[in-house]
Amino acid sequence: MSFLRAAVFLIPFTLFPQAKKPVPPPPLEPPQPVLTWIYPSGGQRGKTVEIRLSGTGIAPDKVLITGGGVTAKPIDSKDANNARIAVTIEPDAALGERELRVMNAGGVSNRYRFQVGDLPEINEKEPNSEKSAPQQIDALPVVINGQITEGDRDYFRFHAKAGDSLVCAVQARALLPFIADAVPGWFDPVLVIYDSTGKQIQYADDFRFKPDPVLFFRPPADGDYTIELRDVIYRGRSDFVYRLTIGAVPFVTDIFPLGGRRDSDVALELRGVNLPSQKLDLHLAADAPRVMRLTANSLPFWPSDLPSVRATGAIHTLAQAQRVATPVAIDGRMVKPGDSDYYVFAAKQGEKLVLEVQARRLDSPLDSILTLFNSKQAVLAENDDWNDTLESMTTQQVDSHIVYTFPAAGDYFLRLRDVQGKGGPEFAYRLTIAPSKPDFTLRITPDNPRMGQGDTAAITVSAVRRDEFNGDIELSVEDLPPGYIASKGLIAAGQNEGRLTITAPADAPIGVLSPRVVGAATIGKDRVQHRAESAESMMQAFASIHILPTRQLFLAVTPPAGFTLSAGVPPDKVLDLRPESDTEVIIKVLRKNGVKGAVTLMPLRLANGVVTTKTVQVPADKDEATVTITVTKDAKPGLRQDLIISAVMRSGNSSVTRFAQAIPIRVSEQTTSTIK
Repeated sequence: MSFLRAAVFLIPFTLFPQAKKPVPPPPLEPPQPVLTWIYPSGGQRGKTVEIRLSGTGIAPDKVLITGGGVTAKPIDSKDANNARIAVTIEPDAALGERELRVMNAGGVSNRYRFQVGDLPEINEKEPNSEKSAPQQIDALPVVINGQITEGDRDYFRFHAKAGDSLVCAVQARALLPFIADAVPGWFDPVLVIYDSTGKQIQYADDFRFKPDPVLFFRPPADGDYTIELRDVIYRGRSDFVYRLTIGAVPFVTDIFPLGGRRDSDVALELRGVNLPSQKLDLHLAADAPRVMRLTANSLPFWPSDLPSVRATGAIHTLAQAQRVATPVAIDGRMVKPGDSDYYVFAAKQGEKLVLEVQARRLDSPLDSILTLFNSKQAVLAENDDWNDTLESMTTQQVDSHIVYTFPAAGDYFLRLRDVQGKGGPEFAYRLTIAPSKPDFTLRITPDNPRMGQGDTAAITVSAVRRDEFNGDIELSVEDLPPGYIASKGLIAAGQNEGRLTITAPADAPIGVLSPRVVGAATIGKDRVQHRAESAESMMQAFASIHILPTRQLFLAVTPPAGFTLSAGVPPDKVLDLRPESDTEVIIKVLRKNGVKGAVTLMPLRLANGVVTTKTVQVPADKDEATVTITVTKDAKPGLRQDLIISAVMRSGNSSVTRFAQAIPIRVSEQTTSTIK
């Protein structure tokens, strides 16, 4: 190419200035912090641990950790997406899982699990990605903290004696249960042990039905051994964080029974390795929670109010069926492969009973199938798998559940077996036979809402209804400081979701609140009340959504927002609407600090039969707009709902959402719409 042609080609780049890219406007408010990973994700009692955090908008002003005896403070918080903190664990801090969050002007982050242990801990040191050059472990027992990044695998060398009873256990999915943009939706580690010649001698890629592997290793000879930890399909990314325990430490593989009656004593049998005792005496309080966590490796245990009995003797045929009186919780085991357990009980004509197996949800490998027979051995009902929406951590739901109304008085038989014909002492179950008990459980998502001083937060409460309960659930808020205003919410009959609002005073202290949200319902002749538990929503592998309970609701109060909303309807008043009518509500935009911009108003989802204008625009030079509420002819009189108007303002690539205080509405037969 000639110099002239080259010069011509260069003209556009040398003679004419390039257009500057427009600078995006600053965000309207600080983003809410989101934690992607923390490393290491645990520490030893009596130590101070430096933790690296990664995410978006996470520069911490404060670190929040549930439970006592563990505190943290920021070390380096200049980078919005990466930070360092120092976590101090007191010598007497309770062992087990905590929840760690950061807080700044954007609010409170999601939780990340942090483990408190009592073993010495080290962090992996790269390079340790070759079997020929592993990281040397000087002493056991030890907890190794590591990350599997792209193309990585970690090797560690340790010395062991012949006959040692070593436990090699990984916590990976236990730290981060679900990942939105990874298939199958979590870090799936494997463990491989090699002898001093490099020969593979043991392998584990799970523990029963759980993806975190556990390997019990008895060295065949004195010497050095190498353990490899990697992803099962050789993936790697920064949030593949793990904790690997190696040592002659106690590990409980299973317990029996899996539950007990509240306000009673239970004698537990323990199975596992390196156990100081195979028995544990447990007292269950009268107010014991729905699920308890026992032993150092956190096995679940299910208290209930039902009388408990044990499976007795050979009950493997219909003729051998064990007679039980109902209501009852039966504790049993499929001791041998191919076993079936039979029970016989009396039922009354028209009686509705719930027959339910608790096994997989309580960490038993049993994959149950439950069959109901009449006295003539005819099959009346059968169930293999039932989905318990309260147990989202268990992705493979295999426990059985039957609801049956008995047509005649008499004896009926139940057969319980493993659908794959497996068995063993670890195949325990808890089988309950009890009258249908309509009830509900409440959850709040997200568990970290936020509101500015003088602003309003919308709280979403979901109901998991049980045993055909379909009535209204009235929501209220307790334990709010003076000056805060909370609406009365409602989960209407036939619906599974409701909302309420909490409004902070203009001079509210910046910080965190943990109010109680309570739901009350009339079920039969009883007034039933439950506290809503906080929960987080996590996506698995681009698709599935799981709702996981958390330990505490964190409602953040942040610096004043750029604008707030006012509906002009007192939260203790009810807006009565009639079918086939329109009602107008004026929504005011209260702008602050010179904030300008168009605002889009829209309602949060309403019940069938009540609709509003889909969206209403408030121009940048205006401060109010009218929202029209339309009631269709199909709306049933008496229908109640809480109307919450949201407002979105956009600036470049950022947006902010605000809420007006909830407006209680009710469909009536009146000829005009009124406020009462």
